[in-house]
Amino acid sequence: MNMRLKKWVYITPVVLALIAGGGYFGYTKYQAYLAEQARLEEEKKRETLYVSSDEKTVKIDRRDGEGSLTLVRGTPVETRVLPLVVKENEEDENEVGKEYRLVYINEEEYLMTDDELCWDVKDAVKEKSGFVTLPCVLYKEASGPAIAGMASKSAEAQIIGYGNLLPDGSVDRYQVDLNGQQGYLRPEYLVRTAEEVKDTVADFQYEREDLYGGGNAYTLEYPDLPKPDFADNHMPRECRTLYLNKACIEYIDDYIEIANNSGVNAFIIDMKESDGPAYESEVIKEFSPTSYQYAWNTFDDYKAAVQKCKDAGIYVIGRIVTFKDDLFAQDHPEMCLVDTATGSPFLLASAYWPSPYQRTVWEYNIRLAIEGAEKIGFNEINFDYIRFPDMIDLVIDGIDFRNDYGETMAQAINRFMLYARDELHERGVYMSADVFGETSNDYVCAYGQYWPMMSNIADVMCAMPYPDHFAIHDYGIEQAVWEVPYQLLYYWGSYVTQRQAETPNPAKVRTWIQGFDTTWKEPQVEYTVDKINEQIEGLYANGLDDGYMVWNAPSELYRYWAYTPAFYERVSE
Repeated sequence: MNMRLKKWVYITPVVLALIAGGGYFGYTKYQAYLAEQARLEEEKKRETLYVSSDEKTVKIDRRDGEGSLTLVRGTPVETRVLPLVVKENEEDENEVGKEYRLVYINEEEYLMTDDELCWDVKDAVKEKSGFVTLPCVLYKEASGPAIAGMASKSAEAQIIGYGNLLPDGSVDRYQVDLNGQQGYLRPEYLVRTAEEVKDTVADFQYEREDLYGGGNAYTLEYPDLPKPDFADNHMPRECRTLYLNKACIEYIDDYIEIANNSGVNAFIIDMKESDGPAYESEVIKEFSPTSYQYAWNTFDDYKAAVQKCKDAGIYVIGRIVTFKDDLFAQDHPEMCLVDTATGSPFLLASAYWPSPYQRTVWEYNIRLAIEGAEKIGFNEINFDYIRFPDMIDLVIDGIDFRNDYGETMAQAINRFMLYARDELHERGVYMSADVFGETSNDYVCAYGQYWPMMSNIADVMCAMPYPDHFAIHDYGIEQAVWEVPYQLLYYWGSYVTQRQAETPNPAKVRTWIQGFDTTWKEPQVEYTVDKINEQIEGLYANGLDDGYMVWNAPSELYRYWAYTPAFYERVSE
């Protein structure tokens, strides 16, 4: 064989091998290049996650250490997929080696840990448990007033969800489990630890201890409840108010004319009386069909009349007779105070009384209040007969109260008011409560009203110190007290001022004044405009100058016209 050819034969496999090897290594390098490019592309990828925390907000730091930012939980953020950033050489040894995601806010890089992020906004709320601060309503649903039961003070609640995440990072309701009973609680009644459950109760001796069997004292809760001022529903500084019964809707223009020609700037209008509703309410139709049959006005006529008042610049209050309701009692005897001798609803003061202990009775009245707020357009809802029957202590041994939660009367009224306040304030509407004049005294009344407790919860206290309801020489007044209403209400008002000082956040005081013609006690006195003025001046002399409400059951136009000189502004708006 030719030596040159032979040499080639031996060399060629080596060359080919070298060429092949070079191609292999070139290919490997190329593959590595592609992998690096893929990695770099992967680093550029972003995904949307959500800020997650057991607090309303999360504070995050810029990657370059040049500042920080606070984000509301539930906020969507763009994060880099890979790699995680590892902190080194930190002064805080707990931070060394901690892994962070890069988060982009306005294309600036921030650092967040994985436990500050979640894939689904539903997982943004991370608190797991809490403790109940006050006895409060346990709701059936994430929204609305339906009641599932009651949560006890200091009870531990396991948090299993929530209703809605609000713009500030708070929630409107927590879904909780309370020893197997599930429902929803408002967040203001939950704290993180048992130690945070503040002792916000007032102890006081109760003169009628026999009503509750055993104790000389019991407690009522006094939470910190600041009074609202709704931006789109401003309450006048002084409400000079006329009462309009359910028959007045037909003549609403005449009442508006009185307001336009006097200082009247507010009406309180019946929504529901004990003998039937003022209008065809869908709530009443659902809960008490018998009551619905007695509706005085159509829904449309009633709503139009209320709107006409508002268009005239009048502040409008809806009045609900609460725990005195003959027609509801016909439909639901099982929810009434019961005569233990007969097993039938107990007749007291010529009326039947749904039990203030029954939560369905609560819900009925609050659903009606919500209807008044949302569908009728009232600025405020007033609860009258927000109590047990007066003089009930005389017949208490013969009554089954349907007291499912073992509450005192005052506790039941307290808790109903908290429920009412929460539901109405959520809708930007104020709440007022009617109370007897007796509540100016320093004890719990036999029917469950206690001024400091109620003033702390309500936005407005509306007492009824009608002069001819007092004993003839109350407060040591020599004349019959209804003959000298200025002197009477001045003395009465001084006691109210004391009660107001006993509550953390007292309500406004807008007092009912006597606007019917002649006193029913001897010596009879005709109540002219002078007597109207005397009542108002007696109240205002003690600083009870948030307004008044003129009680005249038939809402007589001629009498209101006669009183108009008294209805002019006494304090600045």
